[in-house]
Amino acid sequence: MPRSVWVYLLTIVGIAFAAIFVRLAQPAPPAVIGFYRMLFAALAMGGYALLTRRRVHWRGRAAAWALASGVSFGLDLAFWHTAILETTVGLATLLVNLTPVHLGVYAVLVRGERLAPRFVAGAALALFGMVVLLGLPGVGPGGLHGPAFAIIASLFYALYLLWMSEARREMDAFSALLLMTSASAVVLGAASLALGNAFSGFPPHSWAAMLGCALLTQVGGVLGVVWLLRHLPPTFASVSLLAQPVCAALLAWALLGEPIGALQAGGGALVLAGIGLAAASRAST
Repeated sequence: MPRSVWVYLLTIVGIAFAAIFVRLAQPAPPAVIGFYRMLFAALAMGGYALLTRRRVHWRGRAAAWALASGVSFGLDLAFWHTAILETTVGLATLLVNLTPVHLGVYAVLVRGERLAPRFVAGAALALFGMVVLLGLPGVGPGGLHGPAFAIIASLFYALYLLWMSEARREMDAFSALLLMTSASAVVLGAASLALGNAFSGFPPHSWAAMLGCALLTQVGGVLGVVWLLRHLPPTFASVSLLAQPVCAALLAWALLGEPIGALQAGGGALVLAGIGLAAASRAST
């Protein structure tokens, strides 16, 4: 299998663990969970760079794009983690993955691109598959706040993909991720302070979940996204990442005992079919 396929598969698995780690990290507040995710990841990557004497690019236009993407990613996590606690995990995951719609509109209106019909059909099929997979669960105890937070998070995630894609034109994946992660930690730390959140006093399982989120999701999964953005346009990358809810549903079934019904299985198949259709349209252009 090509290296890009292995990176893609590992990326999906790493990112799919994110929502599970957020649940396991409670009672830590959502912004604090995001802060420690980014802090631990930045420390791990910084330590690796020092030990291996790896050169990290800190200056230039690409570095500015990477830092901007980190600000957007930090805000994305702040809103998405809150949405997970304010509404159901399924609805929060569904709405945060509206990113392909935002990027498609941006590509047409701002960049003047013309999306291939098969790409549009593939994206629509994948989004429809997500609706079937997640079953359009109820709004939840937080009323409309949770869904609204998830939609806002999807906008920030779209900005993150766009700006990181710009950074990757001139910067290696490791440097871009380290800058992005560091900027996100600062944003989430500031948000936690503004909200009056505590940074300590959590049980051991919360710290373990936040450490796992830092290493598996951030260093593993998000590094894969950053690497792939050098080889895929952000529009296609956002559609391909829709496989994440499929993997998350399987992980929730295996680790949390959440059942998977026939509609969810069918929805997963539709998501994968939509990704395949979008991939075929990209390959033929």
